[in-house]
Amino acid sequence: MKVLVLVVHPHLEKSVINKTWKEAAEKAGSNITVRSLYDLYPDGNIDIREEQKVMESHDRIIFQYPFYWYSAPYLLKKFMDEVFTDGWAYGAGGDKMEGKEIGAAVSCGSPAEAFVEGGMQCHTLEHYLGLYDGVAAFLRARYIGFHAFYDTYNPTALQTLPQNADAYAQWLTK
Repeated sequence: MKVLVLVVHPHLEKSVINKTWKEAAEKAGSNITVRSLYDLYPDGNIDIREEQKVMESHDRIIFQYPFYWYSAPYLLKKFMDEVFTDGWAYGAGGDKMEGKEIGAAVSCGSPAEAFVEGGMQCHTLEHYLGLYDGVAAFLRARYIGFHAFYDTYNPTALQTLPQNADAYAQWLTK
């Protein structure tokens, strides 16, 4: 299985979690391709055909990003709007994502216990990331869930990052 990890972090050089995950993915095997969208497209001008070719050559696509304001950074939304085109990803003749797997890897500032119904973050992380289940269904792909790191501002939680990164690398190919 060929895995594509799309890292979408506007300040990856300052990141702790996403930078560590990126490095873990790069070391996880030759069947994993890691692409940093903000490095590739700092001006936001996405090479649509190139990204479609890259996606066509992979079986699993993982969107990796910091969970900002209950969503993804701007460039991921722009990427999906521009790359998942009618006639390519859906619609008449749009079958290039059919049968692929889609997942997410997100870093969250709040602790896991804040992501419960009625809790500090109002809903579960599953609720917020459920949009990928819908996207996958529309594209005739399969949503495989997510990997997360919670409580990113807590130095004690950061001590678990090496184990979390190892689990991430394993999750990418399981």
